[in-house]
Amino acid sequence: MRAHLLVPLLRTLLNGLAGALLIVGGTSKAQHAVFQSKDYATNNGLVGLLQGELKGYRIEAHFFRASEYELCIVDEGDATPVYGNLEQAMRRNNCVAGINGGYFAASARRSPIGLLRHASRSIAPFSTGSFTVAGTLYDTGVSISLDRSTALRLSPQHMHEAIQGGPFLIDQFHAVAGLERTRKAMRTLVATDGEGNWCLAITSPLSLHELANILLQPGCLGKFRVRTALNMDGGSSSAYWDKDAGIYRPGFKSVRNYIGIRPRKKSPAPAGRQRR
Repeated sequence: MRAHLLVPLLRTLLNGLAGALLIVGGTSKAQHAVFQSKDYATNNGLVGLLQGELKGYRIEAHFFRASEYELCIVDEGDATPVYGNLEQAMRRNNCVAGINGGYFAASARRSPIGLLRHASRSIAPFSTGSFTVAGTLYDTGVSISLDRSTALRLSPQHMHEAIQGGPFLIDQFHAVAGLERTRKAMRTLVATDGEGNWCLAITSPLSLHELANILLQPGCLGKFRVRTALNMDGGSSSAYWDKDAGIYRPGFKSVRNYIGIRPRKKSPAPAGRQRR
């Protein structure tokens, strides 16, 4: 093989290996990673050749396994905020990472728009009919799911934690049609590969259309291939916190709720079958 073809190939293989170690190397430990356009270009032999949305992006993400970590939807309440910011909300609820949550009304009470459920208790009702509630992210107590709200089969009463958001960015490995193309803003999102791997992420200013197309690029998030991704309330509300990495990206606007993850509680062994 010619040398000028071999170098880009080796870089791509090494990038894939690094991504595999990031996602598969330790399924019981959540991990933080940063992905940037310059790294994508270097790893794929495309320095100086990137075009469009790939030319200047940054995605900071926290990866985890749904079998090892559970959702924790934290609410600030109607009146005086209980926590005041993402970091305090996450620390006081024993979370290891988190982002801002869903949309809320521009009123004194800042009422949540769409389903909000914590500890098997509903704070706001399920809703459909708007892009702000296009998807429902929920935890059953065993695993995590992300479904289109219009196709939801599980009753909210059976969800331990749940929140609605939108619009969908990726659905079944395809970018969603009709996403806004011109308004650039910081974004926060939740994504899964459909195989039990998930991530919470914050991005540099991008349009929704740009973000969806970036997420579809092979190697953009290492070995993690996005099957489904849901946008949350971004822009000035965007916030990201990671305990182990010691990172806090505060939002510029106070929000109503947050999405956190914490170690999943293990079910006790059946009586008479304890390990000796």
